[in-house]
Amino acid sequence: MIFYLVTRNNVNVINWYLEQWGQPLVSLIRPVYYDQITRQRKLPSGTYIFSDIERLSPQDAEKAAWIWTQLSQIDSGVRLLNHPLWSMCRYELLRTLYNQNINQFNIYRLTEDPKPQRFPVFVRGENDHSGNQTALLETMEDLDHAIAEIVQQGQNRQNKVIIEFCDTRDAQGLFKKYSAFTIGEQIIPVHVRYQNNWVVKAQTLNTEAREAENKDYVTNNPHEQQLREIFKTARIQYGRIDYSLLDDQIQVWEINTNPTICHFSNTIDSHPLNSIVASNLQKAFEAINLASNLTNVISNHHQPTEQEDNLEFVSVVSHWFQWLPKQQQVNLRKTLRKLKSKL
Repeated sequence: MIFYLVTRNNVNVINWYLEQWGQPLVSLIRPVYYDQITRQRKLPSGTYIFSDIERLSPQDAEKAAWIWTQLSQIDSGVRLLNHPLWSMCRYELLRTLYNQNINQFNIYRLTEDPKPQRFPVFVRGENDHSGNQTALLETMEDLDHAIAEIVQQGQNRQNKVIIEFCDTRDAQGLFKKYSAFTIGEQIIPVHVRYQNNWVVKAQTLNTEAREAENKDYVTNNPHEQQLREIFKTARIQYGRIDYSLLDDQIQVWEINTNPTICHFSNTIDSHPLNSIVASNLQKAFEAINLASNLTNVISNHHQPTEQEDNLEFVSVVSHWFQWLPKQQQVNLRKTLRKLKSKL
């Protein structure tokens, strides 16, 4: 059984897959909400994919890591993918790849100093998948103005990043985006997409030559070893990498740990390449699957939260004495905290 841990708001991604190309895996893949697994009293053996890492709050990531730690104590029959605290999210990944001279563009937090030295740049959310929040900004003055607008709109600066624009247009002036999965030990190329615009989303510029290039990418997996090393650097064992090429050197845009799986419908007239991609993905999921043995389980203990427990105890008890004068309520809470800390 593969337990696919995911946030409630983004479970539709794995559900879409299981409703279409992933139907043969319905009995093998079980979506599980993070807040659901933390309440389970027993954790069975099997394969656990910790998806949606970038969307977890710091507190939720720590709770997920507690689950990981308990599962890792099972002697056998457990496979764990994507440590909630070690897997790199966008900022750490892109900064690391830049420092390693893989990416030729840098990333900065909005609140970071110094500011970018190379323009143009754009602003986006640090861990969301909504794409760029601004157009390309050509000067520091443009960037300052964009930041001011973000604040005026009531948006938090703490979760925004500035990314230097990397011009990866080919000789025809087109932008290409390559996408590939890692599932356990496998690297599965998915597609090459082409756009006139630097934001590459849907495929709208098909030609015979581009179809041939797409087929070569899917069938020959030309960047397999390089991608394997990048996923290893990112400490990610499940996810989809989106990237382009600059002078034949990979430029990584992001790794999504809860990506859309199979971007295409499974109709009878579907493109032949779709079946190849879907088959490769299915085989990779099957390869990481481990039988779930209900006799090989571990008790799921609640994560120790001594400080929260102390505060909860104090709050509950002091609530019974709201009839006391305010100063006496304060003194009571202080006394209760001291007593609780000595127990």
